[in-house]
Amino acid sequence: MNLLHRSRARSITDRFPAQRILVMGDLMLDHWVWGSVSRISPEAPIPVVDVQRHSYTPGGAANVVSNLKALGAQVEILGVVGADDPGRRLRALLRRQGIGTEGIFVQKDRPTSLKTRIIAHSQQVVRADLEQRTAVDGALWSRMLAWLDENRERFTGFLLSDYNKGLFWDGRLRDMLRRLEGRPTLAGPKPENIEEFRGVEMVTLNALEARVASGHDTATEEGLRRAGEDLLERLGCRAVLVTLGERGMALFEKGHPLRQVPALASQVYDVSGAGDTVLSVMGLARSVGVEPEEAMRLASHAAAVVVRKVGTATVDCEELLASLERDEENPVRDPKSKIVPVSEAQARLEALRTGQAPPRIVFTNGCFDLLHVGHLRTLLTARRQGDLLVVGLNSDRSVRALKGPERPLNLQDERAEMLAGLECVDLVVLFDEDTPLALLERLRPDVHVKGGDYREEDLPEAALVRSWGGRVVLTGVVPERSTSLLAERIRQSS
Repeated sequence: MNLLHRSRARSITDRFPAQRILVMGDLMLDHWVWGSVSRISPEAPIPVVDVQRHSYTPGGAANVVSNLKALGAQVEILGVVGADDPGRRLRALLRRQGIGTEGIFVQKDRPTSLKTRIIAHSQQVVRADLEQRTAVDGALWSRMLAWLDENRERFTGFLLSDYNKGLFWDGRLRDMLRRLEGRPTLAGPKPENIEEFRGVEMVTLNALEARVASGHDTATEEGLRRAGEDLLERLGCRAVLVTLGERGMALFEKGHPLRQVPALASQVYDVSGAGDTVLSVMGLARSVGVEPEEAMRLASHAAAVVVRKVGTATVDCEELLASLERDEENPVRDPKSKIVPVSEAQARLEALRTGQAPPRIVFTNGCFDLLHVGHLRTLLTARRQGDLLVVGLNSDRSVRALKGPERPLNLQDERAEMLAGLECVDLVVLFDEDTPLALLERLRPDVHVKGGDYREEDLPEAALVRSWGGRVVLTGVVPERSTSLLAERIRQSS
C-alpha cells in the first residue's frame, strides 16, 4: 500500500494548473529516421536503411517540460539553442505545445544538440549525436541571469534539468542558485556536475547516478544508505531522492530516517523518461507546499503509469489518480500479469526499441521446475545485464522431451506464476520447442544469458544472437543445486 489516498492526491493535483514552473537546462532536439533494411552495404558490413519517414520531438530538458505540461502546469524554459534549423524546429515544437519560449537564447557559434536515431524494423540501428559540449558563452550567460532577475517573481517553482552539455559548467550555476534562494528549486543533476548543485532544495538521481556521484554501491541496502547520507551532507540540501527501478524509491531528508516506497508497476513497457516524470511531479508537488515524503508517494504512481506506456514519457492527472485508486483497491500486484504469449511479448519489445531511450533487453530460458537458489542467482545475474528481463519457459511437452516422462514436477502454469512472482523478472513467455531458437528470433534480445555448464561455442543460439549484434553471457552453475538433485533427495527422504 502506498499510503496516499486518492482524495488527498486530488486536492494536490487540483492546484497544479495554478503553478507556473520554470525549467532550466540543456535543450536538445530528437530526430527519428524510420525505415527498413533489405540488404547489406557492398562498401562495409553494415545494413542499408531505406528511409521512409522522419519525425522530431523535444529532447533533454524539454522532456521535463512536456511532463509538466501534461500535468496541467504553466511552463516556460530557460536555455540555449544554436542559430540553426534544429534550434528553430525545437522552438516551434515547444510553442505548439503552449510552452513559453521567451527564455530560450541563441548562441550563434554553438549548434543545437541534435540526437538522430535510425530505426529499422522496430530496432534502433544507430544513434548519431551532433553537439558541442562546451560551457555556454559568458556574455550569453549574463543575459540569461538578467532574464531570470526580471522574470523570477512570475514563477512558483524552478526545476534544473542537467544533461551535462555545458549549461551548468564552470561554477556559473552558483550565481543562478543565489537568485533562487528560498524558492522551491529541484534538480536532476548528472554525477559529473553534482558539486555545482550545492544549495538546491532537493535532487533526484537514479541508482547508477547516485552510485557514481557518491562512490557507494547502491545495489546494497547499506551502500544505498551511505550514498544518500553522503550526498545529503555534501550538497547541503533538504532532501535527496533516489529512484531504484524495480526496488522503488528511497528518500533521504534532513532530520528524518530513510524512507522508501516500493515499485508499483506490475507491467513495464517502456522505462524511458521515468526520471524526468519523477522530477516533474516532485517539483510540482513541492511548488504547492507538499512535504517530500508525500511528494515521493505521488511521484511513484506517476512513474508507474509512465513505464506502462509505449513510446511516451508523460502522465496526466487523471491517469495519476486512477493509479492511486487501483492501489487502494488492489495493493498486491498479480504476478500473472507478467505472463504473456510470444506475440504480445514481441510487440511490446518492438515498441520499446522505438522509444526515446530503448532499454537493454535481456533473455534467459529454462524449465525452472523446482525453483531453487541456483535459478534465483542466474535470474538475478541476468537482470543485472540490462534494463528488462524476459524469461522463456519450456512448456510441459518440451520439458518431457528434454528431461523424460516423469518431468515436469510442476505444471507450466504454476512454474510460470512462480517465475513471474520474482521482482527481477519482467516478462515470462512459454515456448513449446526443444530449443529457444525460434523464440530468440522473434524477441531479438540484446543479451542472452545461459546458466549451467556450457561453453559459448557449443550453444546453437550463440551465433543467432550475435547475428543481430547481441551478446551471450554464461553464468556457470551453483554446485549441488539442481532440480534433479532436489527431486532425488525428496524421493530418498520419503
